[in-house]
Amino acid sequence: MKKRLAASFITVMASSLLLIGCGGQPTAKEPSPATPASPQASAPAPETPAATQQPQGAKVVDSMVLTLGGASPGGFWSLIGEGIGNIIREAVPNTQFSYVTGNGVSNTIQAANGTIELGLAHNFEVKAGLEGAEPFKEKLPAVTAIATMYNNAPQQFIMTQEFADKYGITSLADIAEKKPPIKVAVNQRGNLTEAINRYAFEANGFNYENIKSWGGEVYYEPYKPAADMMKDNKVDLFGVPVFAPDGKMLELLTAKKLVMLPIDEKAQQLLHEKLGIPAGVIPANSYEFQKEDVATSNASAILTVDPNLSIDEAYTITKTLVENLDKIKALHKDLKILTPEIMANVAPANLHPGAELYYKEAGIIK
Repeated sequence: MKKRLAASFITVMASSLLLIGCGGQPTAKEPSPATPASPQASAPAPETPAATQQPQGAKVVDSMVLTLGGASPGGFWSLIGEGIGNIIREAVPNTQFSYVTGNGVSNTIQAANGTIELGLAHNFEVKAGLEGAEPFKEKLPAVTAIATMYNNAPQQFIMTQEFADKYGITSLADIAEKKPPIKVAVNQRGNLTEAINRYAFEANGFNYENIKSWGGEVYYEPYKPAADMMKDNKVDLFGVPVFAPDGKMLELLTAKKLVMLPIDEKAQQLLHEKLGIPAGVIPANSYEFQKEDVATSNASAILTVDPNLSIDEAYTITKTLVENLDKIKALHKDLKILTPEIMANVAPANLHPGAELYYKEAGIIK
């Protein structure tokens, strides 16, 4: 009898040791009678966002529920956003995908706070969000992304040839020097395209008040109305980050002779510092009137993402997009230069760990 009791005691002790060795300690919800849990110990650990976790490996999921914020229906971002949805649905058939209308600022905010899973935003909008600059009301703690969708939308300063010839203007610096009564369209107040124009002007020694003091006008009109105003001789200059050549610009050329003003190094540096926009070049002959390369700064569009999206979901989306790059390029001629390396560079956003894991597995980044 004593032997059986001893054997039973040994068996119980061995089982307890095995349980502890396998991580089977008493939980905070079931504290050990010998050591009562404190209120602090019984509180559940806060959930760590996926974007702050260290990826340990990922697998392709077989279903997702995704909402992507783009821009106006029928526009370029709508084309990209709905194209992304079709590519993902084809690769992961159980995916529920919705495209919603938005803009770069609202998309950045809503992806960062998890209202939507995916959102398109310009690089300069991401930068403004991280710094709490207008039109953001406060700093975003972080912006997470999985891919850049294009990086080749150059800022284009377009002036009528008639005005340029009349006042001898070949650069933005000439405007500051010659102080002509120029009428400019800079986009809507608070819009970050307006900020690009404003900073480029300031880097060259003039501002909106200067323009008015010379007898000029500043119109807070977006691109398409500005182009129409130029056609009607109501605007002499506007600036906009769009692809080159751009359809609206080509249409304007049927009514007006145009020139393109370069962005000099001082303005490029200021735009990079303030808005995170890198320097670039508009290749010669992008337009019939443009016979030489023109220095500029390039806008890009980043696919931002909910930081709490799981590593597996971010990995799946990234893998799907990169491995269907030909389908993305087929969406529009201006996406044809897209490469996996361009996609992996999401600066100034943070790369989601699930996306990072795929890019490293594929040898795209180290």
